[in-house]
Amino acid sequence: MANTYLETAFNVPLTADEAALLEECFETAAEISAGYASIPQEELEAAKTFYASRSSLFRATFPTQAGNDDPFVTFLALWSDPDFPCLDADLTIDDDHGGEGLLAYIHGHEVDVSALASLIQKVCKSALPFGFEWALVTDQDRPGGFGGGYYVVTETEILGGSTRWLMKETLRSLRAGA
Repeated sequence: MANTYLETAFNVPLTADEAALLEECFETAAEISAGYASIPQEELEAAKTFYASRSSLFRATFPTQAGNDDPFVTFLALWSDPDFPCLDADLTIDDDHGGEGLLAYIHGHEVDVSALASLIQKVCKSALPFGFEWALVTDQDRPGGFGGGYYVVTETEILGGSTRWLMKETLRSLRAGA
């Protein structure tokens, strides 16, 4: 049996407000995944209290949704599976020694790269357009066990995909033109 990992490591330039919000989003995701995933009705009041304790910038970026009792519904929409809001990445914020502002270093194994792309789109607006790469590796040689991909994040779109998809599309277009 082979173990497969999705890995990434990249820097995102950001403002102080964006850095604070990004840290809060990482903390909020960790808190929700530890105790609020798929919020049961009896825990709904605890979730509302926790949401109210978030910063005004967090609440403005991820507002409540009319007709939905879950106060985190817009935040959880970052994930393809809102019942499992884990980024599985580490975040470090430091001064951007090559420019102005701050630099977020995001890295990890088993990272949810699509959720990270969505989070960057919502939170790191000063960095847009922005791109990052990811790698898919396995600890045993096997067909399809290696690859990677990229995301380019703009204000309105998240573009990109896996190298497997890019390869298949290239082969398809070559065969169609033959």
